[in-house]
Amino acid sequence: MLRSNSEDDQTLSLNFRMLERILRLIALWPTDYNPYLPKYLRGRYFLSELIDTCYLLFWCFICVHIAVFHIVSIVALDLSYDELFLILITTSIYSIMVPLSAYLRVYESNIRQLYEFTIRHFRKRSAAGIHYISISSSIRVTNRYQFWWLVICVLGTMHWAIYPILSQERTLPFPCWYPVDVQQSPMYELAYIFQVLGQLQVSLVYGLAGALFMVFVFMTCSQFDMLCCSLTNIRQSAMILNGNYRTELRHHQDNHELDTREYVLKEIFREDLDNVESTKTTSKLDQLSPAQTYLMELSPELTCVLEDCITHHLLLLRFCQLLENCYHPYVLLKLFQILLLLCFLSFMATESLSTMKLINVLEYFMLTMTELYLYCFLGQILMNQGFKVGDALWKSPWHLCGASYRRRMLIILMNAQRPVRLTGLKLYELNLETYYTVLKAAFSYYTIIKKFR
Repeated sequence: MLRSNSEDDQTLSLNFRMLERILRLIALWPTDYNPYLPKYLRGRYFLSELIDTCYLLFWCFICVHIAVFHIVSIVALDLSYDELFLILITTSIYSIMVPLSAYLRVYESNIRQLYEFTIRHFRKRSAAGIHYISISSSIRVTNRYQFWWLVICVLGTMHWAIYPILSQERTLPFPCWYPVDVQQSPMYELAYIFQVLGQLQVSLVYGLAGALFMVFVFMTCSQFDMLCCSLTNIRQSAMILNGNYRTELRHHQDNHELDTREYVLKEIFREDLDNVESTKTTSKLDQLSPAQTYLMELSPELTCVLEDCITHHLLLLRFCQLLENCYHPYVLLKLFQILLLLCFLSFMATESLSTMKLINVLEYFMLTMTELYLYCFLGQILMNQGFKVGDALWKSPWHLCGASYRRRMLIILMNAQRPVRLTGLKLYELNLETYYTVLKAAFSYYTIIKKFR
């Protein structure tokens, strides 16, 4: 069942606010504490900024002290290979989480700009035709995937935190060097709580960054589907705009089979021709020579609808550029972190470990593989969506359209030839080829480590 545009906006807004609250929970985004202060202290003495800074420093301490103590363990302690690589895994996770947390803090305004762009400029449905695509589908799928992604991230990381409880041993989730005796109370309980909070921070930082990226890419892919649907239906949209082709439209709709294979979410809807409203556009007719005045049927309407598609396409290309500018530092950090983790986890999975530790390592390994595939798949599918626009235009009945339409076709075709790319610091493209490259590199380094053991 389709929802109204206001309901879609409200759902998208609630979804973003939920992510925003979690980001503020772990101090990845700043919080305004003035509404929670007494009235006579609001906006005075920089109290809100001071509280926010102290809260940020608390979470920074949680992350940094675990990373530093693990680095000291590597340098100062005599470790076996198994212990060394377990510490290297934790060190790489927490060390890279520091710049990732800084990225989310620094790029807050960029992420908000992306969200505001989706609210203001993203279409709620494709142009009127014999069938259409709605934004409701992408919102529903995005919410579902986002929820399960966050659940998987939390469960996959928090399992390490409860390992001492399951094994009934008085140990820390991540044994490492401490400047105090953490086997004695209350230092053991304090260190344990900090490591549990650290694992919660890891799951939420990586999970939320991935969830935001997933939301923006899925929404963009849905918009490209809408654009392709509008281009495929462009002649029917012109008929609706003209208003004198109701019989022909019904006949075409009754004899047309809906094909969902071309669209990412595989969901399209039949248009209600009795209540449909045409796309509100205006266009100036071109000054044509007598030799160019051919196939003039519906020429003004076709020109109107195609210009609306051109505007939509340019907006999507602009959003993709904003998305690339916002996420390219983050993507490179993620690829580097995943490369290290796959190398270390592959080594640990082939060692003789206890059953519980082996389960933990395999859980992390599968989560890391899933994360790598998620990012590369999203980059690949977004690139495919960009190329699909030109194909959709060629599938439209362009051969029945006049010179004004064909002139405007060139604008979309030229823009569609530029690949929509997401990269890691402009160096590595995010696609399935990068997925295989990272896997090959990780297992190559794993083989080298095995030989030099």
